Amino acid sequence: MDLALVARPAWGKVVLLIGAGITAAFQIGKVPLALAPLQEEFGFGLATAGWVVALFAIMGACTAIVLSFWVKVFGLKSSVLLGLSISCVAGLLGAMAPTTGLLLLSRACEGLGFVLTVLAVPPLITLCAPKGQGATAMAYWGIYLPTGACLMLIVSALLLDLASWRMIWVITALAQAAAAICIAQLKLPPPEVAHAQTPPIWAYSPAQWAFIGILAGTFGLYAAQYFVFASFLPKIFSTNASLNAYQLAQITAAFIALNAVGNFTSGLLHQVGVPSWWLICITALALLMLAPLILTDSEGFGIRILAAVVFSFLSGLTPSSLFASTTKLPGPAQNRAFLNACLVQGSSLGQLLGTPLVALVVARSGHWVDAVPIIWGMALAIFVAGLAIGILGKRLG
Repeated sequence: MDLALVARPAWGKVVLLIGAGITAAFQIGKVPLALAPLQEEFGFGLATAGWVVALFAIMGACTAIVLSFWVKVFGLKSSVLLGLSISCVAGLLGAMAPTTGLLLLSRACEGLGFVLTVLAVPPLITLCAPKGQGATAMAYWGIYLPTGACLMLIVSALLLDLASWRMIWVITALAQAAAAICIAQLKLPPPEVAHAQTPPIWAYSPAQWAFIGILAGTFGLYAAQYFVFASFLPKIFSTNASLNAYQLAQITAAFIALNAVGNFTSGLLHQVGVPSWWLICITALALLMLAPLILTDSEGFGIRILAAVVFSFLSGLTPSSLFASTTKLPGPAQNRAFLNACLVQGSSLGQLLGTPLVALVVARSGHWVDAVPIIWGMALAIFVAGLAIGILGKRLG
C-alpha cells in the first residue's frame, strides 16, 4: 500500500483541527480595531479597554492546567466541541450586551471556551497525524493563533466601515458554530496500544518535569516580548512616520501574518529534520539584533519596517518548535492536554507580565529604545533555554 495515500486522510484531519484553532483565535483578532467603537458606545476608558483585551490571557493564566484535567476526564473531542460551543454562545451574548459588565462577562466566557479548545486540539493532532509525523504536525499547529488573529483583524477592518462591532461578534460566533459542526463529523483513529505502557504524567522523572518547565518558561519569555511588538507596534512606529490609524493597523496585521508564515516554515523545517532548539536559538539571536532597530527613533522608517518584517518571520519559528518539542514526552493523547496546558499557562503569564513591564519603563522615560535592555534579557534567556531544550531533548529521546 502507498504510504502517501494512507497519509493524505490523516493530514486532512490535521488541517481540519488546525482550522478549528484558527477559528478559535478569531476571538482575539476581532478586538483591536473594535476597541474605539466599544469605548464610544459604552463610554469606558483605557483601563477598561485593557481588560477587554487582557481577559483572554487572564483566563489562560488562571484555568489552563485545571481545564487540562477536565479534558482528560471528558475526552478530547468532547472538550473541543464544548469549548467552541461556549465561545459561540458567549460571542452571541456579547453581541447583545447592553452594558460594559455584561460585555466583560461575555469576554471572560469566550476566553474560557478558547482555552478549552486550544488545550484539546493539539492532542487530537498528535493522534490523527501520520505515523512518525507527530512533531511536524505539532509544529504546523503553531500557525493557529497568528493566522486566526490576522484574518479577523482584516475582516474587522472591512466590516467596521459597513456595520457595527456587534456584527463582528455575531460573525465570529457563527464561525465557532461552523467549526464545531465540522469537528463533530471528525472520525478519530483508535488510541495506540503502545501508550498503555507509558508512565502517567505524575510518574515523570525529574528530567522530564524540568523539560516541561523549560518549555513553559520559554513560551512565557517568547510571549512577553512578542506581544510587546504585536500590541504596541502602531505606537512604536507612530513616533517617526506620518501614518494614519488604518495604515498602522495594516502594518500590525502584516506583522502578525508574517509570524504565521514563520510558524508554517518551521513546520516545513521540522519535516526535513531541523532540530527545534536550533530554531528557538535563531529567534533569540534575531531578537537581540533586530529589537534595537525596531525600537530606536534614530533609524529611518524603512529600516525599522524591514527589521520588524524579518523579526516577525523569525519569531514564528519558536511557538511551533515548542509545540513540536512536547512530543519528546511519553503519554497517551489525553495526557498531552496537560503538557499543552503548561505551554498555554506559560504564554499567558508571559503576556500578562511582560507587556505591562515594558509599558511601565517606556512611560517613565518616554522613549521606546529604553526597553531594549529588557528585550535583550528576554532574548538571552530564550537562547539559553533553547540550548537546554536541545540537551534535555537528546536525553529524553
